[in-house]
Amino acid sequence: MCLEELKNGLFFPAIVSHQPVWPTARADGNAGEQGMYQAGLVHKELEAEDALVLDRRYQTQFIEPMMMEPENFNGWFDAKARTMHLVVSTQSPHDFYYEAAEMLAKGPLAGKVDKLVVHSPFIGGGFGAKDHTIFPFYGLLATLYGEGPVRLANDRFEQFQGGLKRHPFNMHNKLVIDKQSGQFRALISAMTVDGGGRLNFTGSVASVGASAIQGVYYLPKNDITAVALPSENPDCGSMRGYGSLQTMAAMEMMVNEAAALLNMDPLELRRRNLIKPGQPNTQGAIPEGNNRYPEILAMAGQHEIWAQRQARKQAYEAQHPDRLHGTGFGITTKDYGTGAVAPSACVELTSKGEILLKISGMEMGTGIQTSQAEIVSRYLGQPADTIALAEIALWDSFKLVSTDNPYTISQERQDEMQKNPRWTLAIPQASSASISSYFQSHATVTAARILFEQTLWPAATAIWRKQYFVGQAGLDLGPASEASWTPAGLTTRGMPPLPLALLAAHAHANGLITGAMVHSFNRWAWAECDFTIEGQSQRLPIDALALRYGDGASSEKRAQADANGYQLLDRTQAHYPSTSLNNAMVTYYAPCATLVEIALEKGSGKVHILSAHSWLDAGRVIVPELVEGQIQGGLAMGVGHALYEYLPAGQDGPGNGTWNLNRYQVPLAHQLPVWNLTHTLLDPLSPTDATKGIGEVVMIPVVAALVEAIYQATGTRFYHLPVTATDIQKAIQ
Repeated sequence: MCLEELKNGLFFPAIVSHQPVWPTARADGNAGEQGMYQAGLVHKELEAEDALVLDRRYQTQFIEPMMMEPENFNGWFDAKARTMHLVVSTQSPHDFYYEAAEMLAKGPLAGKVDKLVVHSPFIGGGFGAKDHTIFPFYGLLATLYGEGPVRLANDRFEQFQGGLKRHPFNMHNKLVIDKQSGQFRALISAMTVDGGGRLNFTGSVASVGASAIQGVYYLPKNDITAVALPSENPDCGSMRGYGSLQTMAAMEMMVNEAAALLNMDPLELRRRNLIKPGQPNTQGAIPEGNNRYPEILAMAGQHEIWAQRQARKQAYEAQHPDRLHGTGFGITTKDYGTGAVAPSACVELTSKGEILLKISGMEMGTGIQTSQAEIVSRYLGQPADTIALAEIALWDSFKLVSTDNPYTISQERQDEMQKNPRWTLAIPQASSASISSYFQSHATVTAARILFEQTLWPAATAIWRKQYFVGQAGLDLGPASEASWTPAGLTTRGMPPLPLALLAAHAHANGLITGAMVHSFNRWAWAECDFTIEGQSQRLPIDALALRYGDGASSEKRAQADANGYQLLDRTQAHYPSTSLNNAMVTYYAPCATLVEIALEKGSGKVHILSAHSWLDAGRVIVPELVEGQIQGGLAMGVGHALYEYLPAGQDGPGNGTWNLNRYQVPLAHQLPVWNLTHTLLDPLSPTDATKGIGEVVMIPVVAALVEAIYQATGTRFYHLPVTATDIQKAIQ
């Protein structure tokens, strides 16, 4: 990645009378002025005579997140102990913990509470609906001034009225395409985002939507603006898709239409415009790793639904004269991460060989508990026996400090602060942005790897040499990287397998490391720091480390441990990612494509999804069943967004308190291809492939695929969502 290309990055307008005022265009001005000058040059592409200019407007709707449980809260204030106990269902308990503490420390609430205890049970799926919601703060106030325990819980009417919604987008897109080659020359997009009445993640959602619109394509020139405005509508938040759903679906709809206008196969047009490794995204950043887009397109082109689509259409319509048949395709790539992710993890071994795992991540329906318990087996030979989630107590052992905003800190300030051996850019992390499989796994695996390299491997070599090869000289056990786990235990080069329980007992008896607690930070690259472990300096992809030793440890080591038994190791050097990477906005991507086959009832406009197939590059999959569940759920969410789910804006919308499931339509089982949904998980390219965050990408291509399938059936294109049965009925008539 060329950091020089990222020096200017995105820029912001001034706000005058609630409207954006962009900088004056100047070729030699500041970042904003240069950006406006370059934007003017991009607009000249619209005048090219040899170009097709596809000028379209797209509109997406308000959507209710529809998590299984509406927001709820329990609290009780122990006035005698001056301790506040809260049970919250928020998606981001770490953020609530800090914000609630700040709230209690200021103004009229100051001095009333000495201790705040936040309990975070499994929340049953938030998917953005419970991220930074104001609901638990109402509960906090009620508990402080109420008598006895307080319970607040929305019913469905109240949740529709006061809960967070998905941001509606209005997009005016102009795609400039060379008529002869089919190459994309430029994209000009102006999008307006409705944020509702209270600011939640609206600015971030608008930014993500702007950066995501390019999807899987290389755009040599682009002018993309996003303006977010308040309204009288309910608050909008970080609901699944986070802006990228709205903009990437529109981009795919444009590509499908462009292929028709150019009389070109839609997959071929995509092949000619795929972003290649080493090419920059619209922000000038080079996406991380290798993309699998050509491979996915090749597989899609060979699938029977696509390869036989004309024959299948003719045969189906001949057998069902009251119906129309259509096939549609969409491919997208979703970024994951926030640019300031700070996962922490603690892995411990008991003397009996039990694995105890504590992580900072929160379970919200992503399967993080299962995946993180499983992933330690890479180094420890078996899944964790016990796992604790949302453990903020980890940070107490680090005594970390974070004094700056990781998104706005200057490089000079970062260079200064990282000299402090206990400073980090961020301490907690939210449960959002598909961060569990890649980011949380990084911390979990690093802690497990430390235990393997510092404890299990030395213990194994000592046991092999002492118990099995007494007196034999020159025993070559090779490097630790060659060792592997079998059902019987750890082995290498034909050595007798050693069970984990035996190795753990040896570690405890000899005072080896039996617990590793790590904290890490990622800004589109991992912070790396130097630590001295057992007299040896090591560079690790973490920024804080604490170790626990077995019972046989020296009195000196035991004296250095804290009340939890951990010794904090101050790092000797820190290497945080450059602050210019903030301008990259995203560099980690996971691609997904979906092919759908539908039938429309001519009389009613009702849509029947006959079959669907998705291709997904999830990297190195941890638990296949969890990924498959995400694909299935993503299809249902995509179908809802494309065909059914809708809330009107204004006084007739959900804020009037009359909305519930009797009026709001979500797709039911009979409206989904429950028994005809198949998928392909791409095999990793190598055993060292990283895991990828895929929680949101699996729904996005479904939307464009369905809209295109409707066009193939009716001959009418739609530019708003959802496309309802009434819309289709009018188009057919």
